[in-house]
Amino acid sequence: MARCTVTRPATTSTAGASAQAVYRARLEATRTRRWALRGVLALVAGIAVWWLVGWHAAIVAAAVVAVADLVYRWRRHSSTTAWRKGAAGERATARRLRQLELAGYTVLHDRAVPRSRANIDHVVIGPTGVYVVDSKKWHRRTTIKPGGGTLWVGRTPIAKVVGPVVFEARAVAEALRRATGRPVDVVTVVAVHGGRLPRWGAINAGGTTILRASRVHGWIARRPRKYAAEEVAMMAAAAEQALPAYVPQ
Repeated sequence: MARCTVTRPATTSTAGASAQAVYRARLEATRTRRWALRGVLALVAGIAVWWLVGWHAAIVAAAVVAVADLVYRWRRHSSTTAWRKGAAGERATARRLRQLELAGYTVLHDRAVPRSRANIDHVVIGPTGVYVVDSKKWHRRTTIKPGGGTLWVGRTPIAKVVGPVVFEARAVAEALRRATGRPVDVVTVVAVHGGRLPRWGAINAGGTTILRASRVHGWIARRPRKYAAEEVAMMAAAAEQALPAYVPQ
């Protein structure tokens, strides 16, 4: 592989940092105004019904509006909470990947995709290759089953699950190609926390390996060696420069 000189940037990133930032921003945006808004809606509904029907119906109408708004806000909060769970999953995966760093691998977390608003959970570069690892935190009952000529993760087609990590891997491959002057194969992995996956095996979905997060570091380390230490260091430096820390927009 051709040699290149790359300056390492000063920016660093932490696993799950952007997802946690989005969660906190959404939570703060809704916390201060949700109770006031709920009260205003209930009051307006109560006054309108009292004017048309009477005060008994007004009380019922105000209560119904308040409950309806509570349900709506709860659903919005569930969406916000998903970001917190995602951040927790990324941090848990990062702890597993630390074992690879002791074996000569470089692991980058929460990196920006060039010319995109997307982010990459984890990039692993080491003797056995280059990997983009996407962390997923699934409900403990989530399964992967065949149906209609494809695989399904719960009610979601597998293509929708692996599509983002494939896109991210292509971006990483292109960034490293530009930096090193040679094509670089990037392996896609989905690391799952929760769900009902094979305890020891892995699922291959269109070239993307899906397996338990607890097994990712061992799976990567056991693959055939591909790069010398000098090549790993060069690609790691190139990746740090080409893939800056992600900042939520």
